[in-house]
Parts: sequence; structure tokens; C-alpha cells
Amino acid sequence: MKNRLIITVSDVNSTKTYNLNKIIKKTIFFTVIIVVLIMAISFWVISSLNNKVGNLSEQRQKLEVQNKLYGMKIKDKISDIEALGSTLKEIEEIIGVKKNDTASLIQRATLAKITSAQKQFMLQTIPNGSPLKETSITAKFGYRLHPITRKKQFHKGVDLRAKRKTKVYATADGVVKFVRTRVHGGFGTMIVMTHNYGFDTLYAHLNRTLVKVGDVIKKGSVIALSGNTGTSTGPHLHYEIHYANKVVDPKDYLRWNLQNYDNIFKKQRRVEWESLVNLMESQTQHLVVQQ
Repeated sequence: MKNRLIITVSDVNSTKTYNLNKIIKKTIFFTVIIVVLIMAISFWVISSLNNKVGNLSEQRQKLEVQNKLYGMKIKDKISDIEALGSTLKEIEEIIGVKKNDTASLIQRATLAKITSAQKQFMLQTIPNGSPLKETSITAKFGYRLHPITRKKQFHKGVDLRAKRKTKVYATADGVVKFVRTRVHGGFGTMIVMTHNYGFDTLYAHLNRTLVKVGDVIKKGSVIALSGNTGTSTGPHLHYEIHYANKVVDPKDYLRWNLQNYDNIFKKQRRVEWESLVNLMESQTQHLVVQQ
């Protein structure tokens, strides 16, 4: 009877006796213990996971707050950079105006000796005319409120009205100096061309470029299609003319032709026209002598 367990159940009517093997008792006991342990471990694991999820949620919230703070700091830095850039442009413009706009006018004698061939050559190699067949100026050269930032900035070129994918033409013979196909930020897709006698032209917010760096381009050749890339509020062409790394107002160059040939020398006094014309004349005479 050592290995058996006797259980007696009595009531008012009778008494019943049950015998259980001790092995069964042990099995039930250990089973209960194991179940209790499994439940305890499960509760502990679940509690631990809940704590980790809670910690991750707190960390995510902290990271989101930090990202917002960093975003605000970045915006502040961008504003500071834009303000600094605007200030530098202002200083450069003031210096440039004082230095170049008071240059002496080209002499009448110099104008009188310019031949028709030299005029044609100058109009072929120095930017003139519009880069679009039909257009109008929607934003002038000079200080303005930026249409997006609403801050006063110096507009270094002119904006020309153009529907998307309008053909853009080179305004003088030249070489493609720079091409960018990035569509976001700043000028977006753009082209810079270099021309004779220190002139460059810039065409920005393009939809598509049709040339590559190093291409030799003739005046009137199609170089791109206008668009709305970069920091732009709508389809248009931003057009700049640089002379000796200084910006000039493109307005008078857009209208420059044989009929009003002399006007450019009076209105655009940031260019050393006297020296340029004399250089062109000496080069022409040198070519004639060689022939």
C-alpha cells in the first residue's frame, strides 16, 4: 500500500473509498507546476515586450520631436544663408554699379568707323535678341519680392513668359559651359553658355536640355525646351547675361539689332565697349592683312 493513495469520501448516507497511485499524484503535481511556470514565464515575457514597445514608442516620439526641431533649425539656416546671399549680391551690385556704370561713353568716332561686317559679327557673337520667338518680360532685372520666399532679393536676370516645352534658342555663337538636369531647387534644369569677349548667358527652369557641355552652338540654334523646374511658380524661362562675371540687365540686349545698334552703347555702360570695338577692329584688320 506504500505506492497508493487512499481517499475516503463520507456523507450521511454512505462512505466511499478511492485509491490513487502515488505516481499519478506526482505526475499531476509536476504538471501543475510546469503549467504554472509556463504561465509565469509567459506573463513575464509579455510584460517585458510591452515595456520594450512602450520604450520604443517613447523613443519614436522623442525622435519625431528632434526631427521637427532639426527641421526648424535647417529652415532657419536656409533663411540665414538666403539673407547672406542677398546681402552679398547687394554689395556686389553696388560695387559693380559704382565702378562700371560711370565708365565713359564710347566715342562717336569709334562708332562711326564700325563697318557693317563688324556690326554683323558683333551681333553674331555677343548675346542679343530674345531666346524665345514670341514672349514678354514677366519679371524684370533688379530688386523684387521673391514670389515664393516673399523676401527682397536681387533678380539677376529677366523672366520671360513661355508655355511648357517652348523652344529656347541660343542668343549668340558660343560653347556650352555647363548643363544641369536636376529638376528640384534653385534654377532646376539649366544651361550656361560662354561667348566671345567675356559674355555668358544662362537659361533656367528648363523642361529639357538638348545640348551637352562642350558643344559649339550657332546663334539661333535650339538648345532646350522651357519648363517649370526648380524653385518656380509656373512655366517660364529665366534668362541672364553676364559680362566679366558681373550681371547685366538683359532687357536692352533682348531688343538689340541693326536698327537700334548704337543704343546698347549708351544704355549698357557696364561693358567696356570702346576697348571691345577697338579690339574687334584690330582683329579684323589682322585677318585682312593675313589674307
